[in-house]
Amino acid sequence: MSEPVRVSIGDMELRMSRARAEQLVVSLKSQLDVDATRQPSEPGGGLVLPDGHPLWDQHTGLDGHRDYPEWEADSDLADAEAFYQPVRGKAKVFFDLLIDYPGRLLTVDDLCRLAGGDVFSGPRSIAGAINGLYRSHQASGRRYPFYWWEGRPTSYAMKLSVAELFRGARANLGL
Repeated sequence: MSEPVRVSIGDMELRMSRARAEQLVVSLKSQLDVDATRQPSEPGGGLVLPDGHPLWDQHTGLDGHRDYPEWEADSDLADAEAFYQPVRGKAKVFFDLLIDYPGRLLTVDDLCRLAGGDVFSGPRSIAGAINGLYRSHQASGRRYPFYWWEGRPTSYAMKLSVAELFRGARANLGL
């Protein structure tokens, strides 16, 4: 385990792991609504998590993640195509955004803005979109291909290698 880091906030000091400190930064950014300082081309605050980053292990996903194996970029292309092919509507919009912004923690606000128009109205609309992925998830025998972290607002992300796998699946299907 890494040495704890110290985070000073005014006259208060917190000691925590580096991974926890990075998670705290992401959480604070989303809670403080830093959209005013973000460039439109940088959803997720520009932070891109590499596949091995410890924050992936601190996700909020439950049985849809922990009870299934991870997607394998070198062997799961046919399964990714089978997962992606039936996805439609808001579920497809949600899923495509995660594919197109790999490794970025996209908040509900980011997803609503990036989707444009009136695709998503907020957290419940996005939760409904995720429900549209349930059958593909069950049929795949793999974990959901994205992660989420509860918060205010909740954030979602897809690992870089998994996004690359699904970009290949999407291209092969011509969708």
